[in-house]
Amino acid sequence: MSKEVIKILDALAKKFGLAIDWTSANVLPYLQQLYRKYVTYEITTSTVWMIFGIGLLLFGNYIKNKAKPYLESGDADDCDFGFILMGLSIGAFIIGIAIIMNRTFNIVTCVTFPEKLIIKELTEIYSSMK
Repeated sequence: MSKEVIKILDALAKKFGLAIDWTSANVLPYLQQLYRKYVTYEITTSTVWMIFGIGLLLFGNYIKNKAKPYLESGDADDCDFGFILMGLSIGAFIIGIAIIMNRTFNIVTCVTFPEKLIIKELTEIYSSMK
């Protein structure tokens, strides 16, 4: 195995708290364990971000409901405040949906094609080492 590949894999292993003896004949099980941990890490962090996105959707709905009385009051100042709340609500909805969609596709990638994530991570580590 080339020294550059070993450096990259060492950096990735260090990120997940693994020590790999590259002189050992059993390097493949170590790499498989590292890849499994990385995919599990990606799925877990994506799940946490999806929960945050759902929280934004709930927050947006809460703010939307709080804005309705201000918009229906007919008072100009109340309507202005209602529009501000509605803007905040719409922003929370948009950001929440974007987070959920992005993380959903990340989980699908982890389940169906985990090699893509591993290659991407190795490429990023390699480019940061230069």
